[in-house]
Amino acid sequence: MVLTLAGRGLADGERFSQSITPEDFAAAGLNRLSPAELSRLDALIAAQKNTANASSRRSTVQTPVPKKSTETESKATSAEARTPQKDDRAVAPKTSVVVMPGTKIEYAVIRSTIPGEFHGWDDRTVFVLANGQYWQVANGGRYYSPTKQDVEVEITPSALGGFWMSFPALKAQVRVRLLADK
Repeated sequence: MVLTLAGRGLADGERFSQSITPEDFAAAGLNRLSPAELSRLDALIAAQKNTANASSRRSTVQTPVPKKSTETESKATSAEARTPQKDDRAVAPKTSVVVMPGTKIEYAVIRSTIPGEFHGWDDRTVFVLANGQYWQVANGGRYYSPTKQDVEVEITPSALGGFWMSFPALKAQVRVRLLADK
């Protein structure tokens, strides 16, 4: 569902949740949000507005919102909207994102295993994780270990960009880059 403020924008300091009609507020399901969730929504919309105002490129395309024909469809759609889609494979969304200087970016730590036998790595090794991701050694070097089965790994962002793959059981780590998700 897309909410449009026809004919008026948000005044400076005005929160989105206060700027729409009570009918639109209820139709969008915003009355089911907790005060903390509603406050977060207002903050996200304010940040988006600030980004849009700072950008020289503006999009004015408006998509009409079709009316739901039955109450059952409306309930099904709102249930789908509230159900989070879990995808623990993704490191970052597969979209183009414009980041302003000073913006803090946070990545989730990825925990998985390398299924099967593990002997170590060299400078061109590609690790295939149990979660379907393919990671390649990025900084070269070699590490050999006695044969291990189903080695656990943890992937974290490095301080200057890129990622580290840690092997907690081996007390070793290597810099890696994401090649692909399955």
